Amino acid sequence: MRRLSMIATLIYGIALPIWAVDIPIVNAGFEQVVLPCAPGPACATRDVFGWTGIGQVATFKGSTGPGGVFPGGVPEGVNTGGVGNQAGIGTLVQTLGATLQPNTTYTLVYYVGSRIDQLFSGYSVELLAGSMTLASDSSLAPPSGTFVTGRIVYSSSASPALLGQSLGIRLTSAGQGGAHFDKISLDATPTIVSSSTSQIASGGGWKTTLTLINLLTTQNSVHVVFRGDDGGPLILPLVVTRQGAPQSALVSSLDRTLDPGATLLIESEAPVSSATLVGWAEVTSSGPVSGFAIFRQRGQDGRDSEGTAPVESARTSDLVLPFDNTTGFVTGVALVNLTASAVIVNATIRDDSGAQIGLQAVALPPMGHTSFAAVDRFSVTSGRRGIIEFQNTAGGAVTGLGLRFGPSGSFTSVPVTIR
Repeated sequence: MRRLSMIATLIYGIALPIWAVDIPIVNAGFEQVVLPCAPGPACATRDVFGWTGIGQVATFKGSTGPGGVFPGGVPEGVNTGGVGNQAGIGTLVQTLGATLQPNTTYTLVYYVGSRIDQLFSGYSVELLAGSMTLASDSSLAPPSGTFVTGRIVYSSSASPALLGQSLGIRLTSAGQGGAHFDKISLDATPTIVSSSTSQIASGGGWKTTLTLINLLTTQNSVHVVFRGDDGGPLILPLVVTRQGAPQSALVSSLDRTLDPGATLLIESEAPVSSATLVGWAEVTSSGPVSGFAIFRQRGQDGRDSEGTAPVESARTSDLVLPFDNTTGFVTGVALVNLTASAVIVNATIRDDSGAQIGLQAVALPPMGHTSFAAVDRFSVTSGRRGIIEFQNTAGGAVTGLGLRFGPSGSFTSVPVTIR
């Protein structure tokens, strides 16, 4: 029966090749002021190149080794940036030459130290956008004479109203005494967004059309990989349309950059005479995408039947699919393993009263896919309706879809419920 060529496509995100970008910080190690004095408590200047100082601030060259103010040394070079002393609080601020970008994770790393001859004041390190504090940290207490490493991680999705504002860093002492900073760095990593839909088939009368929409107000990099049941690459004939220009290709993956609000259309229809190409697809992007897949089957009478699956970002190890195998209807099932390890998915089958009538295991290879008619794989569903609970025993993510085939040969999609 033609219903047996039903497949599921999942679009979900695994790693795009991404790299963190270092954001330049002027005088990040406080070495650009050269102090001619011998290292020690008195070797300091109020000039902190590249930073705006407020109150008690200094470029400080402290002595190291036995008897020094920093016996264990300093993280980088010979100087540190000092804020605060017995005379009062100090603040160092720098506005950077970069702005807050959408869908980006920022990681600010710093070293904060305590002089052995000075009371540690406590401190605050802030990541700024304009005049607003995006994130801050004041939790560390370095033992006297040492430095410890601090880290602030911030996602720009938390502050969409501040996008485009200049980034900045603020270092402040918290009270009586002082704090010293060194080796400050800030990097920006694009956030990779993963999405999922469920259903692709190409050939033997099947066609799948995938529509992806860029939800960003900036450009969005989209990467699509098609995979077979075994999780390996699946080569498909494609017609890819962007900005009204269609391009044909025979590939297993593609990359496109979408303008703000732009739509990408991907169609696959192998010849009717060919075997149906079955598999799934993964889509990763540098920002949120929306969309849907339409899968169409053309009958021998020339009439079409279609089903639709939305692009989704939810991932789960536990999902529920309703089935109805009564009065000539047949429910098809598709499952996809979203992990890089082979998994066993337990299928708990319940009738429409909620009573358990079956329990079977479905094995899926790494990033693999399977599709079948429920009545063929789970004979207890014959002539019944109810639900099938699919659970990955290893706890990793799976997804899937149902298809409801009618006695006349038409079909529609059946969404799963995520637990």
